[in-house]
Order: sequence, then C-alpha cells, then structure tokens
Amino acid sequence: MPRPTQIPKRPALAPKEIEAASYVSSEEHKVKRWWGGLPKAREHPYGNARRPKKEHTTICRRTTKKDEEEASRWVRQALAAGQLRFFEGDKTYPKHIWYKDENGQFWFGFAVNQIAGTYKGWPISEAEKSAAFD
Repeated sequence: MPRPTQIPKRPALAPKEIEAASYVSSEEHKVKRWWGGLPKAREHPYGNARRPKKEHTTICRRTTKKDEEEASRWVRQALAAGQLRFFEGDKTYPKHIWYKDENGQFWFGFAVNQIAGTYKGWPISEAEKSAAFD
C-alpha cells in the first residue's frame, strides 16, 4: 500500500530559508571533542557506544569545523532538492530530511529546531531510507 501524500501540501522553502538551515549535531552521539563541546556518549572497546540511561546509540565521527560545514551543505542540498517529508505538525522546516553523499551513503536528518532549521543526522541504509520516505 503506498504511503499517503504529505498533509498538508506545503510550498517549497524559499531560497533564503534554505540558506539559513544548518547542521548542529548532538553531543549524545559524539565520543570525541567536537565543535560544539564535549561528548556525552562513551565508546566501548568493541566499537558500540552507550549513553547514560540508553541502551545503544550511534557514533558520529564528524567532529571538525569542516565536517560541520559539509553536513550543513548536505542539509541545504536536501532541502533544495525536496528530499524531505513534511508532516501536519511541522513548523517552517520539515522534521525529516535525507541526503545521499558522494560515496552513496544515505543520511537521515532530524530537525532539532523546526523554526531555526537546525538538524542532527546519522547514516541509514537504503532500505531504511525507502521505508521512511518512499
């Protein structure tokens, strides 16, 4: 059964809104110092990460200012290309976006602030992308 169409239909974001969007990440997925400060996740020797009161978490290796700029560019490209899904309660920016990088890796973006257009994100498989957006 196909997914229902986006409710309500939304006009495309204005170029000024797209340019204002950015990637802010989250300390909950960092195991090393990053542009936003100290990490909150802890990496176990076998490679998995844990956070206090959470069973598992993904590790984000993007820790440099260059990584932040690249991910912000991805956010803006996803918004411009319409790689997003608006839901009824969404504000100015959609809660969910996706992007496919130059290596073929899909990234899921989640709005941290739907009015300011700030996102955090993590890698997903093509199957996960299809389940969420197709």
